[in-house]
Amino acid sequence: MIGFFKYAACPNMVLGISDQQTGAQVVLKSVNSEMRMILWSVNDRTGEIKLAASEDLVMDASGTYLTLQTRDINKASQKWDMATTRGFIRSKQNSNYVIDSFNRGTYERNPIIIYPFNGSEAQQWKFVPMDMLSINNVAEEVMAEDDPLHA
Repeated sequence: MIGFFKYAACPNMVLGISDQQTGAQVVLKSVNSEMRMILWSVNDRTGEIKLAASEDLVMDASGTYLTLQTRDINKASQKWDMATTRGFIRSKQNSNYVIDSFNRGTYERNPIIIYPFNGSEAQQWKFVPMDMLSINNVAEEVMAEDDPLHA
């Protein structure tokens, strides 16, 4: 399922990336950012959270800071659980750790970290799926702007 993760502490911010390449940090981004920087593909079966604009870049918690890394199906640091505790994204590598906004930051490009669960707003995320109607409407609006009859 494709969508974005809205930040509970600041609903106009979402999980995004600093750049679309291996090693790029996962950061807070404005909900109005380019879609390629904020859309994620969630696989409940495998636990992977993949950048929707990429074939093989996934969210990874190998260190304290979350980064994009090349998908490795055997790597536990790339597996996530969004079902056990609603609103929190738990690490499958260590279920006591969740995705957290560094220092409870609410600003653009604030780093996203893996941190022990404490239930704070800085650790709460809501996955908002993109349905086909939304995607079709965006495409129609872009097409309409380029249409000379649409003035």
